Amino acid sequence: MGVIFGWMLRRFSNLAVGAGVPSSVQVVEVEVDTWLGHVRVLNVHTGLAVGKLAAPALARSQAAGSIIQGIGYALYEAREIDPSGGDILSAGLEDYRIPGIADTPNIEVHFDEAGFDHVLGGSVGIGEVATIPTSPAIANAIRDAIGVRACELPIRPDRLVSMLNQRSVA
Repeated sequence: MGVIFGWMLRRFSNLAVGAGVPSSVQVVEVEVDTWLGHVRVLNVHTGLAVGKLAAPALARSQAAGSIIQGIGYALYEAREIDPSGGDILSAGLEDYRIPGIADTPNIEVHFDEAGFDHVLGGSVGIGEVATIPTSPAIANAIRDAIGVRACELPIRPDRLVSMLNQRSVA
């Protein structure tokens, strides 16, 4: 089965199993206000393996924007639904908070440009690879800071205070 899947990836997606697959790693430093439940992301360090960069400054900006989007997903953005009627209360960007300039941490981006010679153009997209690990990295940093693991996103102040109160009761 693995041989067939590998052949399909090479044939139809120009991907080779075990090499040249987009990947990333993130390390996040947070500050947690345990009294009010506020989380502030201080620093983000990310390494992205995406292949050759045609425009390094643009690639760095895309990665930074993706990280900021991941911060919003982890800490602020939520689909709120009216429990009585089922209507979506947060249908657009004007209905919920997204990160602003004050929420933007120091972001360091490092690229690994090797290993994508088999891919047409020698590179792959950056956005998803930089966005997806942000919320788990933030949740892990919060866990390291306060000793409680968040199991629901966004990690809002009310949820964080509730987690802290459950920890003190147990």
